[in-house]
Amino acid sequence: MSPKHKLITTVWCAATMIATLTLSHGHLIVREIMMHWPVSDSWEGRLESALYTQGGLFFVSSLVIGGVILLRSYFSRTQREHLARRELSQRDRHERAAAARHDAMMSALAGRSADIDETVASENLAKKRSTSGAKPR
Repeated sequence: MSPKHKLITTVWCAATMIATLTLSHGHLIVREIMMHWPVSDSWEGRLESALYTQGGLFFVSSLVIGGVILLRSYFSRTQREHLARRELSQRDRHERAAAARHDAMMSALAGRSADIDETVASENLAKKRSTSGAKPR
């Protein structure tokens, strides 16, 4: 996954988690506002007291989101390192196998060329003997 996709995924997950927590606990925030309605003089004071009582929830959710992001980045980094090590070992095995095949092919060709050289040498020797007037054996 590209860094851009990781960032988009992280932001989307954080936004949906915050929206879910707000929607699921919104009734608690409204209840706190209604409970403290007569105590505060202004709507800012009522909202502030409600957020102070429910602010811990947002703090914990932000800690959870941060922890999840850190864990996800750690595991994705270790997975990338593992894949890189596996690819490197596969490449090394492939190169060693290719080198072994090359050496086997070269030794086979060297063996065939030695056989061909012996055959050519014996044919040349036979031609020389037949042309020199000597009897072939």
